[in-house]
Amino acid sequence: MNLVRNFRPVLFHRSRFLARPIVNRMPLVTISSSIKDALIQNEIIPTVIKDEQFVPKGLLIISYGDGKDVVMGNKLTPEKTQETPKISFAPNTDDSAAIDPKDRFTLILTDPDAPTKGDKTWSEYCHYVVKDLEPSHFDDLSSNGVTLAPYIGPGPPPKTKFHRYVFLLYKQLGSSPEAPKDRPNWGTGVPGSGADDYASKHGLELWAVNFFFAQNKDN
Repeated sequence: MNLVRNFRPVLFHRSRFLARPIVNRMPLVTISSSIKDALIQNEIIPTVIKDEQFVPKGLLIISYGDGKDVVMGNKLTPEKTQETPKISFAPNTDDSAAIDPKDRFTLILTDPDAPTKGDKTWSEYCHYVVKDLEPSHFDDLSSNGVTLAPYIGPGPPPKTKFHRYVFLLYKQLGSSPEAPKDRPNWGTGVPGSGADDYASKHGLELWAVNFFFAQNKDN
């Protein structure tokens, strides 16, 4: 599924502290439905996102440069995804109206397949956490915020097939999040624990998601 072919997000209205998408050829409700279908088909719901009623509030746009965009389950190589990507967010029109300039957001990257999809010993593995992202920077989330866990690119072990790498954007509803105690299991010591537990602990509301697959070349 290549959603990039179906919409072209354009970010603007920085003076209003918002970024809004212009959608070509495909209504927002269809895009949200397509995103959710991809999450279910690839078991992001319910593995990473426990709330099966989740509805995306916008588009999380991620690019590693040179056309290497993250597109809801496409395949990228670990070698091409080692640097922190450029990340932006285009909220749905209805949801952008509810955003206050004082609102803050948290972005994370997690691997639910460490060391393998069937072995949750290290899962989920925390690859990135940055908090206090401001709506005025939705067009470049990589340029602001407070980093709690520096970006670590994909490093799937040999012979472990494809891993899912899931970006999630949350609105901060409570106190400012703290750094996870460790990266494996997000510091809980419980296999399979990860983003959802972290979000629940820190009062984070999921707004958007995107993901890609990567595997070790020795497979």
